[in-house]
Amino acid sequence: MIEAATSTELPPILVQQEGCRVIDGLHRLEAAKQRGDQTIPARFLDCTDSEALVIAMEANTSHGLPLTKNDRLAGATRVLTDHPDWSDRAIASITGLSAKTIASLRTRVATPDNNKRLGRDGRRRPVTACEGRRRAAEYIKNNPNAPLRQVARETDVSLGTVHDVCNRLRRGISPERNGNRTENPVATTEPATITSVPDTGTPLRRKNHTETPPTWAEVATKVAKDPTIRYTTGGKEFLRWMAYHASDPDKWRTFITTLPSHWLSTIAPIADNISKEWSQFAEQLKQAEHKTLGA
Repeated sequence: MIEAATSTELPPILVQQEGCRVIDGLHRLEAAKQRGDQTIPARFLDCTDSEALVIAMEANTSHGLPLTKNDRLAGATRVLTDHPDWSDRAIASITGLSAKTIASLRTRVATPDNNKRLGRDGRRRPVTACEGRRRAAEYIKNNPNAPLRQVARETDVSLGTVHDVCNRLRRGISPERNGNRTENPVATTEPATITSVPDTGTPLRRKNHTETPPTWAEVATKVAKDPTIRYTTGGKEFLRWMAYHASDPDKWRTFITTLPSHWLSTIAPIADNISKEWSQFAEQLKQAEHKTLGA
């Protein structure tokens, strides 16, 4: 937090050469405007709009203020539309989403069928899951001491698939789902016992959960990464103020029994006044948010 609050040098923004469109660094640009800077470091890239999108999402997953889930989903949809031949794991690594999420998006995006997809290692492989399991099994046989994450990375399949393939190979079963037992099985499996749940006639319902607002400690690091806060005077003062006043909001509980009785009538109104100030601060922030959304 201290380092973020005292840093003043803005990292270069990324700009698409054609049209001078900012690819990565809009918050840094806004911070520079708030500081009154006339110039800002920039790197110009000669790239297409599709390449610019990929560069922007890759840059965001590695640094800066994280995109919202909806922003990442929207970006992933565009990447899928522009690059339908890229594998789910390749797009997941770019967008910061899971491969399962990309696979789900692919079913909702009108993309041409491809027999092969481009993986993160730049190699094209068949789309079928069976082919991925065969690759994983072959790699494990040739590299029996390789860590499972390495197998997943080199064969472009999920870590869960690698686990399953390993278990099947140990049991002498084909690595493919519903595969037959191979020669020299090393273990046998016991039939699973299935228990039934009595039908009460009442549908199961999820418990109602009230969304608990995050604590300052949970969001402080993310807030400090926002260039419009990190690189502006007001933003740095806010970080220092919040670190001092909001880092341990429940600390007051320890003082209830430690304060002498003759000071209670004096301190209680002060605490009450401070709480009103915090309530007013929260209300003003909500009003500012409503104005921003309505603009």
